[in-house]
Amino acid sequence: MLEINEVMTAVYKGIESKLTGFGFSPVFPADVKATDVPLQQREGGACRIDYSGDKGKLRLLFSDGKLILLLGEKDAADADDKEFKKLSTSLMLLDEYDERDVRSAVNELNDTLDDNFGVKALAKKNNKMPATVSKSAVKSGTLSYDPATLASRVVMLYPALKSAYKENVDTYGEFLGEDFFVHHANPLIMETIRRNDPKAMKKLFNQLSDIYENGTNEVQNLIAVTILGEIRNDAVVMKEIIPYLSDSMVEPVIAVNKILEKSKRARTRLENPPKYKPKKKKSFTAQALGQ
Repeated sequence: MLEINEVMTAVYKGIESKLTGFGFSPVFPADVKATDVPLQQREGGACRIDYSGDKGKLRLLFSDGKLILLLGEKDAADADDKEFKKLSTSLMLLDEYDERDVRSAVNELNDTLDDNFGVKALAKKNNKMPATVSKSAVKSGTLSYDPATLASRVVMLYPALKSAYKENVDTYGEFLGEDFFVHHANPLIMETIRRNDPKAMKKLFNQLSDIYENGTNEVQNLIAVTILGEIRNDAVVMKEIIPYLSDSMVEPVIAVNKILEKSKRARTRLENPPKYKPKKKKSFTAQALGQ
């Protein structure tokens, strides 16, 4: 049988390092020494340990056979738990559980802290989805379509890509077009192209042509090289897509596919884009050749 004071002491020590790393410090009542566990008793056998930091207040609560981790704002009232939200709950049945269950609860709490305050959580909080360029802004001549707008249009055609698009932004802190298209979007796009259904082809190339005609050099590279370069100069497929290309797309797309057919180095680079690189504007031929 476990004693609650022993459980709370073990948990306090087990999550101490993680909490310190995330900027939380224990709150010591006036009658508790800084070398002791700052345990505060409640009615009915419940007890709690409070923490504070720039990210708010944390409360580790034991009540009714459960260990509960709560989060509140910096100014949350301490009298009760009304202004705190629950982050996690772990069963802790004192009559049935042993030290292994305490260690398991500590691991769960540390995982919860990582999920809410770690690097990935911070990235998700700070990295908003990129703003897209509207048709009206393009029509007025104030802006050109960018890679994020291209991705947004493609996600509209293939809703299954929505989570991959969000994960791309969360992971890198910005949208990386090569990674998204090579690893996620291109297989769906190529399936549409190889199926050659007129209705689906028209929907796809209406979007690609519009973005290409009114896009930045970077987005034109993505369309001509990263996306349509996947055709690898397949004569049958090239013949099928030509009628759907806008006039200014025809020459670059044909040139890129010829380069990729001849250059193993260019194909290798296209198939294995770097995980991260500074944004640079390159001509489609330079990008295809990896220069």
